[in-house]
Amino acid sequence: MRLQSRLVLGAMLALPSAVLLAAEVPATTERASIAQPDTDKIDRIMQEIEQLKNVNQQVMRQIQRLEKELMTVVPGQKTAPRATAPVPAARQQVSTVASSQAKKIKVKKAPEASRSVTDLEREVHTAFNQTFSLELGFEYAHFDQSQLVLNGFLALDAIFLGDISIDEIEADIFKTSVVGRWGFSDRVQLSLEVPYIYRETTARSGGAELGSRLVTEASVDDSNLGDISLGLSYHLLAETIDRPDVVFNLSVTAPTGQEPYGIDLISDPDGDNTNLQIPDELPTGSGVWSLSTGLSFLTTTDPAILFANIAYTHYFEESFSDLGSSPGAPNQPGEIKLGDSIQIGLGIAFAINERTSYSMSFTQRFFDEAEITPKGGRTQQVTGSDTSVGTFDVGVTYALTDRLSLVTNLGLGLTNDSSDYKFSFRLPYRF
Repeated sequence: MRLQSRLVLGAMLALPSAVLLAAEVPATTERASIAQPDTDKIDRIMQEIEQLKNVNQQVMRQIQRLEKELMTVVPGQKTAPRATAPVPAARQQVSTVASSQAKKIKVKKAPEASRSVTDLEREVHTAFNQTFSLELGFEYAHFDQSQLVLNGFLALDAIFLGDISIDEIEADIFKTSVVGRWGFSDRVQLSLEVPYIYRETTARSGGAELGSRLVTEASVDDSNLGDISLGLSYHLLAETIDRPDVVFNLSVTAPTGQEPYGIDLISDPDGDNTNLQIPDELPTGSGVWSLSTGLSFLTTTDPAILFANIAYTHYFEESFSDLGSSPGAPNQPGEIKLGDSIQIGLGIAFAINERTSYSMSFTQRFFDEAEITPKGGRTQQVTGSDTSVGTFDVGVTYALTDRLSLVTNLGLGLTNDSSDYKFSFRLPYRF
């Protein structure tokens, strides 16, 4: 290869001189027709031309020899056609060898996707173009629910006789999570999420003593580790003109958080309003194992990115030593089976520039009724546990550096059982 490079370089350096000297011949002849011919100069030029021809022939022989050696090393290698003219042939051979060498170099035919597009795919779909990334996330959700509880009956279809309870519950949930993602190949990615949750709930109740003037308030807060999740993503199909990019998702969640069963309800600490009851502690997990599976789809229609997903979550039945909520009462063991859920979502995203992108999405999740089976008793369905949670999300992603991004999201609740609003921001770092 070194000999080939030297010969090619010598040919390239010799050819411009040959072309220039050959171009001088007509000018010299033209001048000779006017002035007295300079025989010494003509002889010198002719000698140089003959020398260049000899050099060209030597270079041609060396190139042909190297091409034959190349054919023995790489079977099927096409050789360049032989030249008929000295100087143009050398150019053609040098160009052929140079193009042959250029083919050996891997040329990137299309530019890489911008950071904004890559971050979008990672958030709404799954990006398989990294080996490891670590993400620190913060989320705040606010719930505000009010209800009027009537415990009595109507007399003469107009007068209500009984207890009136006006209840209002406000809940604030702060979630800090650390997520690690490992891309083992261009088709498989593992993820691990470890959350820590802080909750604060404020309950207000009025209507004691058949009236609504007395309103009391009590608050309780708690913090603990949340439920840890382990996920697997597999790239089923790559995006083409006729079909979207398809990824299969599978995740399992362990009940590492504080379970919501067996928590006692205590009355108003001041004792003025017997209608008010609050839990003595707050849960940070579901208390049961769950398995989720689903598909996510993504297609690019410049300048937009369309995405959708569907998922099914199964909650396994679990036994607990106490399902009661009365303080001081004997334990009530039993089994809990939470209702399975189906989630659908769709959205659209845009890459504004190299670093910034934004997205809009809608997500709806449907829950079946939960079932409770006391020890030695019959299975009963929990009335009102079949709910639906709908949210509308707006997000903005900004690439802070080549490896660090800022992902923000605002979610607005669309149903009674969803949070009023939810705001989150995450900082994924790619190693």
